[in-house]
Amino acid sequence: MVDIGDAYYPIFLDDDNNSVPKGRYTAIITDLSISENVKFGNYVADVFKPNYTIDKKDHPPYDGCSVLDNGIFRYKKVDDCIYDHNKNWGYAKFLSLMGLRKEDGEGGQLPFLDLGQIKGFVVLIDVFTKKFTNDLDSQISYSVGRTIQLQNKPEVPF
Repeated sequence: MVDIGDAYYPIFLDDDNNSVPKGRYTAIITDLSISENVKFGNYVADVFKPNYTIDKKDHPPYDGCSVLDNGIFRYKKVDDCIYDHNKNWGYAKFLSLMGLRKEDGEGGQLPFLDLGQIKGFVVLIDVFTKKFTNDLDSQISYSVGRTIQLQNKPEVPF
């Protein structure tokens, strides 16, 4: 017999009290969710989702609120899957915004992103609501963000 374990979902997560409304906010990158080798049809990508904590100094009503990025996709060549380097435009743009892309005019290999490269960066984000119908025909909606500009990099302690 399979042990399915305990699994809970607190009711308070269903309310929208922690939801950040549509708009433009200053935020700090505090975490990074990474899903590797995710299949999208016949394509494979690594998906990066920075977690943005809204800057309480600039937006006091949203102190303690955070928004997850909608997803930054790094498509790659894997086995017999289709690969199209043009699909990496969003990933390349994000790396450029963060100052992590070598602009040598050749394009080149896109590096794998990790939290240490972007943690503490102050960015300007656009927040919007993602809406869809899930497998159970329930309407799902939640706030997601997208970086539009780097405001400041954290100082490196020596």
